[in-house]
Amino acid sequence: MRGARSRQRARRRDPAATAESYATWPAMTGHLATTQDPLDLVLTGRDVLDTLAAGAELAAAAARGAAPDGLVDAYAHGDALARLLVLPALAAVGTDAATRLLLAAVGGPDPAEREHAAWALANVPPVPAAAPALTALRAGGGFAGMLAELALEPRGAPAVRSRPRAPGGRGLRIVQVFMQGWIDSGLTRAGAGDAGGIATLLVHLGAALAGRPEVEEVVTLARGAGPPERLAHGARIERVPFGGDGPLASTDAWPHRRELERGLERALRRLGPVDAVHLRFADVASFSAARVCERLRLPYFFTLAPDPHALIRRRQLAGGLDRDRFVQADRREHLLFRARLVERLRDGATGLALLPRPGARDELAELVGLDDRHRLVRTVPEGIAIEALDAAAAAVASGADPVARQLAAAVGALPPGRRGLPLVLSVGRLHRVKGFAGLLEAWAGDPALRGAANLAIVGGDLAHPSAEERGVLDALHALRDRHPGAGDGLLLLGHRPHRDVLRLMAAARSGIPGAVAPGGVYACASEKEEFGLALLEAMGSGLSVMGPDTGGPPMFIADGTTGTLADTGSVAGVRDGLRRALALRLSDDLAVHAAATVRRHFTVETMAAGLVDLYTAGRGA
Repeated sequence: MRGARSRQRARRRDPAATAESYATWPAMTGHLATTQDPLDLVLTGRDVLDTLAAGAELAAAAARGAAPDGLVDAYAHGDALARLLVLPALAAVGTDAATRLLLAAVGGPDPAEREHAAWALANVPPVPAAAPALTALRAGGGFAGMLAELALEPRGAPAVRSRPRAPGGRGLRIVQVFMQGWIDSGLTRAGAGDAGGIATLLVHLGAALAGRPEVEEVVTLARGAGPPERLAHGARIERVPFGGDGPLASTDAWPHRRELERGLERALRRLGPVDAVHLRFADVASFSAARVCERLRLPYFFTLAPDPHALIRRRQLAGGLDRDRFVQADRREHLLFRARLVERLRDGATGLALLPRPGARDELAELVGLDDRHRLVRTVPEGIAIEALDAAAAAVASGADPVARQLAAAVGALPPGRRGLPLVLSVGRLHRVKGFAGLLEAWAGDPALRGAANLAIVGGDLAHPSAEERGVLDALHALRDRHPGAGDGLLLLGHRPHRDVLRLMAAARSGIPGAVAPGGVYACASEKEEFGLALLEAMGSGLSVMGPDTGGPPMFIADGTTGTLADTGSVAGVRDGLRRALALRLSDDLAVHAAATVRRHFTVETMAAGLVDLYTAGRGA
């Protein structure tokens, strides 16, 4: 892969102009480290990320009044990806010929071009002739309707006077924004819908931050209705209602952007002076919250990760993504929009938190354009609540834990030959990116693995699955049916409160007489894992763990010493990882070393200290 992205530079926005330009996207612009002309690269580039970067360079040049000749011809004769990437440049040029093409695209038959044309129109002064097509697109709803709504909104925002700072000596006032799934103090819905490990993290982190002497208050803004919910002294959850009362997948939340943005603005105005608003994903919540913070002149911080950039690269290297297939994937996953959003947040944030991972700075420079101008940057490892692990282990050791009894009953319902085997445990949202289908295929398709352990998957709303959960469940059921005997050792346990998940880990480690042999394995087969909180919890519980050999897990899993790293991009890689993890499952040295690593470096209190340092530095910036 060429090193083009290692030299990407985004133009820094003029803070004084932010209120007038908050709909724009200052992303992936600058010089490409290649002699190839950006327009030529847009038309012929084989590397997807380089081609996307060239498209941003093209749009930036057009915005500077330096658009190359041939944009109209490029749109007329380019392939599907080239046409999409040329649209923002055509919008920036604004000539009659360019505008005619843009109008034809936004009102045309191609859904991808309608969507990207609406996005391009949202980033330039209003084009009155586009209003009828944009109005029709907005009426159609969906992600494209949200983009059309942005293009139709009045440009600029009313000037907002900076909020007066409270007198010196006031503690930090922190807001965390989380709108993916349901979050509550008891983590009763963890693992259902889109409420994954981050929900667990934010509950524990809110309490840990509030326990710091530098902090006055921590508020986690979450979706839903109802009164505030206390997490600890100085920490609470407050609800922002949007998108109706039922479950709402993160991919389905974009059409509710305007409603969410208004709710966030009301909440942030009500909360008064805020020192840090922390955003973590390239999702509708971060998009909306950043816009509100810019209008209200509030500082926001962003956890920067190469997502979806690393995902695009990984899929291309695996042969699953090229120019043609990118356009198809983009329609489903909005990859280009999310990539631009990450880069926008990178440049708009007061400070950046990086997750520790091998070569993180180089990877972020190459894929996301992080450079020396982003001066307020801290590497902050995520962390877990050790006391919760200890409580779970004590409950299971008592011999009277109801969760352990439920697990024993589930194993007891399997054929007699499956009782007394160790457990391969995997926990997470039922989302395709979590790799549960690959994990089941690796285990079920190998008679030796299938005979050596039972497989338990914890996560998902089995009674009322979302569309995403239903897709994963269908895939799991199909695999079970394809491998005779696989159903005899497979347990689908559904989502459980976080406390119960930790007890399942403790039971897999210690064993349950007559049901589960001691020394189980925890397996994470995710396609991508930016960090891996459940892996840390499993390591802290003393389980032998298998995790992806990319992303965050290599930062804390030393292959063969504290766990096993696997190529989770292939069934063969997962199968090999499972074999090696099972071979280590009874190693007391591994369990001791792994638990010590977690307790020394990856506690939620350590994470809170790192974030307080970041926020404090931002307060004085």
